[in-house]
Amino acid sequence: MYKRVNVKKLGRKKAHRELLIKNQIRTLFKHGILKTTTVRAKAVKAEAQSLVYKLSKKEISLNIRRKMVSILGSGELLEKTIKYAKKKDTGVKVIKTGFRAGDNAEMSKVELINFADKKKEQMTEKTMKKGKKVPKAKKGIKVNKDIDKKGIQESIITKETKSERKSIERVRTRSGL
Repeated sequence: MYKRVNVKKLGRKKAHRELLIKNQIRTLFKHGILKTTTVRAKAVKAEAQSLVYKLSKKEISLNIRRKMVSILGSGELLEKTIKYAKKKDTGVKVIKTGFRAGDNAEMSKVELINFADKKKEQMTEKTMKKGKKVPKAKKGIKVNKDIDKKGIQESIITKETKSERKSIERVRTRSGL
């Protein structure tokens, strides 16, 4: 009988599904963030959370190291992942971001909690020391200034035409018509 099997199949056979999740886990631990569909994001979150838990233990056996190298692909990425797993407040979260324009699939971001790159931190420190100014807004463009702990983040919002609004509204419907 086929009862209580809770595997997300993702429309693929077993081998293809496993490789897809492995590749997405590698990308996630390499960059700290991954943008994909919501169903895939949930599958990746479960696997990544399990991996972080296994690597957060005090002693990591040789058997676990070998399995992790087969998943992550390289010893270099394994060491980076072990350092991340040993930190406090680690984990994986999924944030829904909207719908894809082409086929209206629900999109999400998968993020590693407390995953920070030194390069990004150094860049924000340099910009804060130099005291760079925010560029002035051009005609028809609004600049939205958000201030947080690291500095000023800016996002540019353009005026939409009526035809753009209609196309956006059309995409948001389930059928896309």
